[in-house]
Amino acid sequence: MTDKISNILGSWDKGRNVLLYGPPATGKTRLISELFKTLEIPPESGEGIILDPDDAVSPFSRPVQDLPIPQPTKVVWTTFHQSYGYEDFVLGLRPEITESGTKLKPMAGVFLDAALELSDTESNYNSVVIFIDEINRGNAARIFGEFMTFLDFDYREEGRVPLPVPLKQLKYINGQSEKIFRAEGQETQIPIGFKFPKHIYIVATMNSVDRAAVPIDSALARRFDRIEMRPNLSVLAKLWKLEEIPISTTDDSNWENLKPLETAYLLLDRLNVSIAADLGPEFELGHGLLAHLGISTSSENDIWQNIAKTWDEVIYPQLEDRYSGRPEQLIELLQVDSNPFSDNYAWTLRSALNGSITARALTPVRVSEHEIEVIKASFRWLAH
Repeated sequence: MTDKISNILGSWDKGRNVLLYGPPATGKTRLISELFKTLEIPPESGEGIILDPDDAVSPFSRPVQDLPIPQPTKVVWTTFHQSYGYEDFVLGLRPEITESGTKLKPMAGVFLDAALELSDTESNYNSVVIFIDEINRGNAARIFGEFMTFLDFDYREEGRVPLPVPLKQLKYINGQSEKIFRAEGQETQIPIGFKFPKHIYIVATMNSVDRAAVPIDSALARRFDRIEMRPNLSVLAKLWKLEEIPISTTDDSNWENLKPLETAYLLLDRLNVSIAADLGPEFELGHGLLAHLGISTSSENDIWQNIAKTWDEVIYPQLEDRYSGRPEQLIELLQVDSNPFSDNYAWTLRSALNGSITARALTPVRVSEHEIEVIKASFRWLAH
């Protein structure tokens, strides 16, 4: 993750926002959540951030080194979803009941509130970082609206061509807007010609696989530097204290001796190579799906059982989704036709009870309900 943090800071230094994208379980949300927690704590002895990859609990700290954004920094977390809108992110008009009736009350959303924070002469902050998880789960182009322009630092205060913030929903009297209510209860007004402050930065995550998500608008996407988050076997090797798996472990003469974590390591690699060839690398399985294996287990059989449960509950449902409508490719992926076992392989072709008909479809199965020896043999063969 060290290089990813450096890339994020480098983009901010150039006046660019950042989009982390990739398959699920590649560490996108974890990375930005750790960054969020670190920036949330004011530095005690300088300004900066560093990552210690050997510290799994608190990998980030604040050393004496410069950050490319002014300190102190206010951090804001939000998650886009299908009901999330412009009113939540920029400006909404909420009804307020008064003695004279009901009127609409302007409420600043996350992005506008960040601008108002830095424009407040009494603010304690010199920059704001907005963390957006699952940016493509909502209609991002609609959520940003005309404020998409201000993702480009050139059009902000101190930029090449600073533009006035267009807030036509507000009423203006004597050059000042009506009162805008902010998230923490403050009230403020802005002048006509208000310029968007420079030091507001966004880092967002995007799932490259989710078919239910709205494709991100190209005009929005080009306002972000993209950082790809790929499945990373080295993370598992380090977490499980494995040496890099030598080529000899995958030889036909050795596959039957694979240990459970070695099997899981090679299994993920083999599945992802096949998925990348069939569907594209954006559909690969993230290493985070297996990261919990081997933690707080008392025996190798426990780890084998955990592999089987993870397969049943997490991995196989994702494979079914990726290979929906392509049963033959899924059969090939699971090596059903080439396995050397007669009855002791977890995955088989479906047949009628009397055996008269065999279909090119997989028999529904929960691998974790098989005998432990079948679990071992099946996953070793699939991984080799």
